[in-house]
Amino acid sequence: MYILFTISVVSSCTKHFEDLNTDPNAFNIIAPENLFAGSVKSTLDLVGGTMNDQMFMMYASYYGGKGGQFSNFFYTENALDTWWRQFYVDCIKNNQEIIDKFEGNPDYQNRVLIAKIWKSYQYSILVSTFGGVPFEEASKGLNATNYSTEEEIYIAILDLLKEAGEKLNINGDQLLPDPIFNGNIDLWIKFANSLRLKIALRISEGFPALAQQHGSDVMRNENNLINSNSENATMKWGTEQQNWSYNYSRYIFVEPQLDVLPNINFHFMLNLKTYSDPRLFAIAEPSNNPIDIVDEVYKSGSTTEKIRVRYKLPYFGRLLGGNGIVEGWNLDQNLNILNGVANQRFCRPKKEIFMTQDMGFNIITNSEMNFIKAEAKLKGWGGTKTVEQYYYQGIDASFQQYGVSGSSQYKQLDGIRWGSSSIGDRDLFGIKTSGISDDPMDKIVRQRWLASFNQGHDIWCLQKRTRLLPIIAHFNPDGSTGLDWSEVPERMVYPPLSESGFNNAGFVAASARLANGNSLTSPLQMNKSYIPINYPSLIVQLNQDFATNFYGPSEDNLIAAGIPYTKL
Repeated sequence: MYILFTISVVSSCTKHFEDLNTDPNAFNIIAPENLFAGSVKSTLDLVGGTMNDQMFMMYASYYGGKGGQFSNFFYTENALDTWWRQFYVDCIKNNQEIIDKFEGNPDYQNRVLIAKIWKSYQYSILVSTFGGVPFEEASKGLNATNYSTEEEIYIAILDLLKEAGEKLNINGDQLLPDPIFNGNIDLWIKFANSLRLKIALRISEGFPALAQQHGSDVMRNENNLINSNSENATMKWGTEQQNWSYNYSRYIFVEPQLDVLPNINFHFMLNLKTYSDPRLFAIAEPSNNPIDIVDEVYKSGSTTEKIRVRYKLPYFGRLLGGNGIVEGWNLDQNLNILNGVANQRFCRPKKEIFMTQDMGFNIITNSEMNFIKAEAKLKGWGGTKTVEQYYYQGIDASFQQYGVSGSSQYKQLDGIRWGSSSIGDRDLFGIKTSGISDDPMDKIVRQRWLASFNQGHDIWCLQKRTRLLPIIAHFNPDGSTGLDWSEVPERMVYPPLSESGFNNAGFVAASARLANGNSLTSPLQMNKSYIPINYPSLIVQLNQDFATNFYGPSEDNLIAAGIPYTKL
């Protein structure tokens, strides 16, 4: 049975459409547009909504201290069963129907190719989250299926994207209504190539030859990549209640439970604060209950004499594990400026961008593509510009995307400026800093993280591949883990209930291919190996660098920012 529904999803470069209605009894004449709209809406709700909120945003260190078993580095079997079913039935099956029913018909060539692009995107999420998964057999609705390997799936989806990028015809049939690009075939070509390059880079650690083959091929024609913010690939929710965003429905329309509030991550916030990044104020909502800060600044008009001042600071993020600390550190929590601060006091994502009914969820942005091209150039995959030029273009595009000025000044700062380095600020425990080395990869990865807020899955994959983000482990993981602290999971486990019951042979074989079986600690082939930090052995020192000189090093900065303060 097909369930047809009203949908309103668009991209940042389209006018939104609504009311895709069909006769529910017309089972045999369902148009590709209706099947595709349903697939996009289901993918948006699952990947950009539920999984992003409950899992990916914590894994990317965009959120901190969030309640829930997935957020605390474990899982629930029932939720996994539901997500798995939603992926294969609601997201993939409808889209696959377009390919199965219309492939070979020249009147539908573009629409079939668009469905292949979307199939590639869907499976790119599945395979980089779980590892090898049921692929072609499952796409056709078979319950008991073999699990394809990671490599087999990447070969297939990269080939599908190559086919679509080469065969889409701007003079051919259109997908209308089109919830992503409003029927613009040229933008679908750019999306296909951009996604292909993005996936190639994602697997470059685990499958270098395959990655280079596709990455180099795409980089030969950069005109066929996303090159402006108007071309960003974005899914968007709608203003009718059945189409409201996950975030609006859960955190605005109803009063949310305090333990599941989405607070901005401490380390992400620290990396914005250190460099006086104006994107901080576009991304983070100020606290409605600021914390008191005692700071030392230069006296007004002086560059030598310092004074102590007290003021209220409304911008502070929450640690990944909330108030958790590692046993054995023997810290005096009375010296911890964030100890005992209630959940609802920390900064949350900006309402007008990340909490509206019709908010968008980015798949690929121009800023991200520039950082991807910078890394591709660094790998020798080609490119018409230097690594430095792509890097700076990525920063400029991000500032433009958020509607903030100051990118020229920002790019001149130590650590941000190409070839420079910075010491940065210490995190709360003095374990990590926001310093940036002169290593090109350190710069590219850091800026891609800062530019991609809310793209939780992408940054989780980036960290698994590079291990370069200055983030820490979860110091208060779910009790079911049996751990005092936990690193970010290497993958999510296969659903134990549904797959062991309905597809046991495939489930057992796939689990056996994983280093540690069907566990959160089994690395995927795309993941870079690393040596975990022995946190209990570290010498830690509580500090308040995250707040020190937040508005600048001088009393004059406080005056210019309009911040009331008291001299001590």
